[in-house]
Amino acid sequence: MNVLNEKGKAIEALVRKIDGASSVEMEQISGEAQLVIRPNRDKLSRYGISVAQVMTLVSDAIGGVSAGQVIQGNERYDIYVRFAEKYRNNPATIANLIIQSSSGAWVKLGEVASVSIEAGPPQIRRDDVQRRVVVQSNVSGRDMGSFVAEISQRIKSDLSLPVGYSVVYGGQFENQQRAQAKLMIVVPISLGLIFLLLFFAFGSVSQAALIMLNVPLAMIGGISALFISGQYLSVPGSIGFIALFGVAVLNGVVMVNAINLLVESGSKLNDAVFNGALSRLRPVLMTASIAALGLVPMLLATGVGSEVQRPLATVVVGGLFSSTLLTLFVLPVLYARFSHRMITDNIKK
Repeated sequence: MNVLNEKGKAIEALVRKIDGASSVEMEQISGEAQLVIRPNRDKLSRYGISVAQVMTLVSDAIGGVSAGQVIQGNERYDIYVRFAEKYRNNPATIANLIIQSSSGAWVKLGEVASVSIEAGPPQIRRDDVQRRVVVQSNVSGRDMGSFVAEISQRIKSDLSLPVGYSVVYGGQFENQQRAQAKLMIVVPISLGLIFLLLFFAFGSVSQAALIMLNVPLAMIGGISALFISGQYLSVPGSIGFIALFGVAVLNGVVMVNAINLLVESGSKLNDAVFNGALSRLRPVLMTASIAALGLVPMLLATGVGSEVQRPLATVVVGGLFSSTLLTLFVLPVLYARFSHRMITDNIKK
């Protein structure tokens, strides 16, 4: 416990010096006043008293002993009798407790054991059967990933841990790492499923790929919005990207489908691209505008939960802006540029 206390305080002092750290504190593992009773086994043997008798005596005096029950209506309540608080906290009073020896003589507890008030740990915490101490800190003005990385680097360079001791990062950082690991699997699968659905809907790899171009431009807008607002990529922001991909792809589907219908009806390519983009201008703008306006309260939130709402809303609003530009201006141009391959795909379909 002494080593844990020493190294915990060293880490606490180290974390306080790192930019972005606030409300740094280590849980108390020492300094708690405790009543300590140390039986003298030689004297106990002389009087024929066991350690269990001593423990029972102290437990009854401090913790209490059942003296019966009281009945009120249909309820039964146990009655416990123990020392008053002023006596329970007094070593002299505890030392004057009497205990019967094997010969029948009564002996004071203080004659067979030492009774004192000493400083000790309020509680001993363990994880996986290993003792541990917690150093807590809030993070402000920077992302949690770089904050923890700097702590790890400082500990390696400035602090020497004895064999068998290690530092584990938990709390919100642990949850973030776990969520990001899951997102690394979920996001690629989501994009793959979106591409497959587009391919089955249009029967064209090239048109599916064209619509999927909305995704990277939406990402550019989302990342730029985070940077401009001074926020950092977090789990809520990552979830915002997943929602953003769906809206961005939907707008692309609306645009490409409108152009395809005009081409199939016999319109010239340039006329089909122009008229298709023009006819889908209002639906695309309305979809993006409604989605963005609906997120404004989350974007401007400052109360409880804003740390979750703002990154998500920032990503979606910024991504909608950039992906809408792609859908209205860049996507029709790319359609016209690669029109021969797309039209061929449609004919084969």
